[in-house]
Amino acid sequence: MTIDKNLTKKLALQSQAENIASGGTVPTKMFLSEEENGYLLRLKAASVKPNSYKIEIRQGHLIIMSLVKINEFEGVPRFMQAFPILPHVDSNGIEARYVDGELHVFAPFNDKADLGQNRKIDIDF
Repeated sequence: MTIDKNLTKKLALQSQAENIASGGTVPTKMFLSEEENGYLLRLKAASVKPNSYKIEIRQGHLIIMSLVKINEFEGVPRFMQAFPILPHVDSNGIEARYVDGELHVFAPFNDKADLGQNRKIDIDF
């Protein structure tokens, strides 16, 4: 008896999609560290494709999400987390990079920072 690896992968993805559709999420590892010039948030979710991450600033919060497309017009969140932007963080200077299988989001310190505008943050690959 042989195991079809493609079938196994498809079944795992289907199971995960059903879990998500039922309100579940993908297990995600998050690490937050305070660096010399700001905060560094590192995220790793094994089954999340790098280009499916979306990062936005909305109403003073940093929102990181990943969507699974159901069809051309609809999607369900695979991962979603909101972080309040602290008064000493420069929201206009927040940057994101995908490095070695992890999403890195850096939020620089700035004592004179304001909350800035709602905006999307591009991820450098």
